[in-house]
Amino acid sequence: MKESIQVRTRIPARDRHERGAALLVTMLLLALLGVVGMASMDTVTRDRQAAGHMGVAQAAFYAADAAVSESLDLLRTEVISPVIGPGDCLGQAIPSGTLPNGALYGADATAATDQICMAGIAEDCDELVSSAEIGGTVFRYTVWNLRTEGTGTGGAVSRIQATARRCHAFGN
Repeated sequence: MKESIQVRTRIPARDRHERGAALLVTMLLLALLGVVGMASMDTVTRDRQAAGHMGVAQAAFYAADAAVSESLDLLRTEVISPVIGPGDCLGQAIPSGTLPNGALYGADATAATDQICMAGIAEDCDELVSSAEIGGTVFRYTVWNLRTEGTGTGGAVSRIQATARRCHAFGN
């Protein structure tokens, strides 16, 4: 007959109550890390949305700036009557178009008046010698008001009101 030997290991009472404590602490830490990860994902998502909105707004601003540039070019090259005065507007509207990114530019749609108007007459032109009368014509700076608008592809709108000056011939 074989004798069976039973070996019993005695676990001290204080160790018996610690069974599963490490598992519980680990699970709590994993849950905490999951919450931190989800909060980080939410922050990143919101940052990307804000960056996207800023990009659309920036595209609208660039479009409005392109309209200002086109308007200044028009103001430089347009033949303007020598009898024009403050409050008069150019007969030609601000040019409009589309930028390569799809943003639209042109006249400020909210303005009730023409878009390129003379705001006033200033001092004699510096680039002409003493701006003296030449055959009854006087050369003075004129101040012009420009109102433009740009629309980004996401629907953002940017409006720019600018002031420009031009040496202009007054007289006959």
